This record gives sequence, structure tokens and C-alpha cells, in this order.
Amino acid sequence: MADGVNLQPLFNHITNVQQTLSGQIDGVNVQVGQVRSDVQLTGAELRQLRGDFEAYVARTIRAEAVQLSTTHVGNLKAQLDREYGHYAVVRRTSVGTLQSFDVGIVSNDTVKSISEELMIQTPRYWLAPALVTLAAWSRDDQATVEKAIQEAYSRDKNKTSLFFTLVMRRQGRLDASVRWLRHYLNSLDPSMLTREFAVVLEASSYEAFGPAGQKFVAEKLENWVEYLRSSGDVIEQQIRRWIGELGISRRDLDTAQYATLSKISPDFQQLQRQIQSASALPEVTAKYSAIKAYEGAIPSVLEDLLDDILDTLVTEYDEEELPLRREVLYHDSVIDANGDLDEARARADELQGALEETMDVVSLQTEAAISPDILGVSVHTQRIAIGISIGEFRSAVNRYVTEYRSHALEDVAFKFDANHSNYASTFNFVGVTFPSNTQEEKASESIKTAWYSTMESYIEAARFKPNKYIIGGVVAIGVSILFMFANLSAGLVLLVVAGAVIGFLAFKALKRAQEAQLKAESTRQDAINDTVKMYREGAAQLVDARNVYHELDDHEPELLKLIDSWPTAIRMEEVA
Repeated sequence: MADGVNLQPLFNHITNVQQTLSGQIDGVNVQVGQVRSDVQLTGAELRQLRGDFEAYVARTIRAEAVQLSTTHVGNLKAQLDREYGHYAVVRRTSVGTLQSFDVGIVSNDTVKSISEELMIQTPRYWLAPALVTLAAWSRDDQATVEKAIQEAYSRDKNKTSLFFTLVMRRQGRLDASVRWLRHYLNSLDPSMLTREFAVVLEASSYEAFGPAGQKFVAEKLENWVEYLRSSGDVIEQQIRRWIGELGISRRDLDTAQYATLSKISPDFQQLQRQIQSASALPEVTAKYSAIKAYEGAIPSVLEDLLDDILDTLVTEYDEEELPLRREVLYHDSVIDANGDLDEARARADELQGALEETMDVVSLQTEAAISPDILGVSVHTQRIAIGISIGEFRSAVNRYVTEYRSHALEDVAFKFDANHSNYASTFNFVGVTFPSNTQEEKASESIKTAWYSTMESYIEAARFKPNKYIIGGVVAIGVSILFMFANLSAGLVLLVVAGAVIGFLAFKALKRAQEAQLKAESTRQDAINDTVKMYREGAAQLVDARNVYHELDDHEPELLKLIDSWPTAIRMEEVA
């Protein structure tokens, strides 16, 4: 150069700085992209891990509940055997004694010895002195018969009266049987009947006591029922009992087929409840259709039926055992419900009604209709009991469906929050909520608008910012002008070189910004597509859920038709 000024080191330094900055910026971009990818992957893995952990905890709690209940059931049954196992011996012996009278192959001395021994071993049990009575009766020992009957009667007058009612009928002494039956029924309080009264229902359903006995039973039942039905509370209790029967017949909903809907709709649980509630209708219809269609043959020999009824009376557990039996029933419900404690409690509460020590005659008939196995009555008697309770049954169905329909949802809210997808959690999605009846085009536009708002700052940050290069150019021009005052040629060269470097850097930055902006816009479109896809999946699953609900709910007319056509129904004024 003319003045000997060498600017080449300056140019080289500027170039090296530019290359270093460019490399560092590219490296930072790579690292940022890698971090973003890692964040997305980590977020997805953490959500999956949380879901898996919560599912594992739920499974573990339920498995532990089943294990504990299994242990409790074993312990309770062992306790029952320890404390009341000797009752079972008396029960078996009573059945054997009755059978021995029929075939006549057991001596009176043997029966006397066994019955007296059991009388000593079971000092509180009513059946032991009743067994002594049978043994004395077989020997024509009138004095012992009277004493033993008195002892049995003092321990449990109702069961003793009923026992001898059935024994006398078994032996063909119908007049004596009816006398005992009158004594039994007259001693009862229709609002506090014990569970063995179900045996009378069973026997009377087959006219087991002859015309006189049947007429007396019918008159008693009619008077009792009329008296008790005058109380609104009794009717209300029966309706609630039938509603409970509907409630425990609900089936669980497989939520896996509604995975997206359950994730994006805060109303899903309510939708799930209404589907599960409606699922009871076909279940109850199928159950009671089978009862209605049951064609079990009436015993050709009445004595066979009476034997079965006697077996039920003498083999059924007593009130003393009820507390332990209730615990067994609860833990059995836990096992049946696979550890779901809420469901187990609901099931146990409904079934406990049949284990009440006393109940009114209307409630007992309802229990015979709903829980015949626990009361020990046949399907034939159950069918008659359903006919007596048909008004409450129908009212319960009406209330049940009205209740869940009043909370039924045709449309739900779709809510896409900051955690609905990996994109949403990565970019802190601003969120959007709209009803499911929104037109698809409008819903998609709402999602798009929300994503544009969310990604605005990211895309803005990626845009080319010329200000710093303008400022750099102004500085370069100023420096060049200063150089010109000292050396015009050097100043001009510096101006050209500085302008070229700044222009090159600006061009590279513009290119990187355009690439980053295109990538951000592409990511935004991918996020929009992902959310729109979830919306469409959720909407499709909502249609499926609504179809399932309506299909289940449409079983109501079928169930009401079944009730209205019940063959043994006693038509009364329908209750509200």
C-alpha cells in the first residue's frame, strides 16, 4: 500500500471471528435441537412412567385387598367352625333322625342316646331339645316330650313352632301341623319377622299345609301386607332396595377403547357413569327373564319338598352366627370385586339386607325376590315374591333411569391443555376448550389459532434481526471515515472490506433465520396436526360412547314389559 499500512491481519482476524461465531452458533443450534428432542422424549417417558406407576399402585392395592380378604375369610370360617361347629352336628343329626323315622332302621335307644348327648353339648341351641322331643315322641314318652318342647320353645318359640309344623306335616298329621302353624303365625310381629319365615313362604307357595292351612296363611299375609303397605316408609324402603339391585348389576366400562376421549374431555367420568348405569338394564332384564322362564318341576311327592324345607330350617345358621356371617359376606364381596373396596361395600350392603335378624313381611318378600339363595327359598317362591313386589320393582326402574338420565350428557367439553401432547408440554401450549358439538372446521380453526398464539414467540425469535448488522454497518462507516482522514485509500479499503464482512455475516444470519423459521413453522404445523388428530379421535370415540349408551338405555321398555307381564304379579296401585 502507498502509506505502508498493512490491513491484512485485521481482515484475517475478522474472518476468523466470523467463522468461529458461525461455528459456535451452528453448534448451539444443534444442542438446542437435541435438548428439545430430549425434553420431548423425557416428558413422554415421564407421563408414561407416571401412568404405569399409578396403574401398578392401583393393582397392588386391589391385590393386597383380595389377599387380606382371603385370609380373613379363612380365619372367620375357622372361627365359625370353632364357635358354632357343634351346631352343625345337631343339624345333621336332626336330618338323620327324621330320615331314620322314615326307614325305621335306627333303634329308639340310639336316637335317645345321641339326642341327649347333643342336648348337653349345645345348651343354648333350640334344635337340641327339639331333637330330644323327636326321640321321646318315637318312644311314646309323653312326659319327656312335654318337657323337651317347653325347653325348645323357651329358647326359640318361632323356630320351634315352625319346626313342629313341618314335622307334623311330614308325618301326615295335618291337623296338628295346622295347629302348630296357627300358633307360629299368631306369635309373629309382621314388622319384625325372622329369616325362617321364608320357609313359610316356600311351603305356602306349594300349598303344603292343605286347604285350611293355606287359607290361614293367605289371610295372615294379606292382613299384614295391607297394614304395612299403608306406611309410606315401608314402600320407600322396598323401592330403594330394588334400586340397589339395579345398581349392583352395573357393568364396568372398558375405558381402553375411549383412551383419547378420557384424556381430552373433563366430562368423561360423568359419561362413564351414565354408560355404566345404563348397563344395568340389559343385565337385570336377562337375570329376571331367566327367573320368569324357569320351568323347574313342582315336586311330585309333597314330602320331598317338605324335606327340603325342613333341611333349610335345621341346617340354616342362627342369629348368633350373623355377625361373623356378615363379615364373611363382606370379604367374599371384596374377592368377587377383585379388590375394588367401593364396589365390594356396595355389593355387601345390598346383600346384607337378606341377613338382617328381623324384617317386616314386605321387606322379607322383597328379599325373597332379590336374594333367594341367602334366604334359602326356591326359584318358584322367588317368582311369587317378585309378583308381590312388582309395583316397587317397576317404580324402582322408573326412578333409576330418571336419575341417570337427568345427568346424562349428549355433548361434552373438549379441553386441550399444556399436557395433552408432547408438543403441548414442550412449547407450553396456551390451551383451548370448546364443546363437542362445535363444527369440525371451527374446532380445527380454534386449535390452529391456539397453536399460532403458542408458537408466536418461538417463530418471532427465529426471524432475521437486521438491527445489529445495521448498527455494525454504521460503526464500520464511521471508522472508515476516520481512516479516510488519515489515509483516503486505507479508509476506502476498510469501508469496502467491512461492508463485505458485515454483508456476508448478515447473509449467513438471514439464511439461518429462514431455516429456523421454516423449521418452527413446520413444527407448529405438526403440533396442529397432532392436536387435530386427537380431537378427531376423541370425537369419534364420543360417537361410539353415545351409541353404546343409547343401546343400553333402550333396554328400558324391554325390562318394563317383562315386569308388566310377570306371571305371578299381584296388581296393586303403583307407587311413585
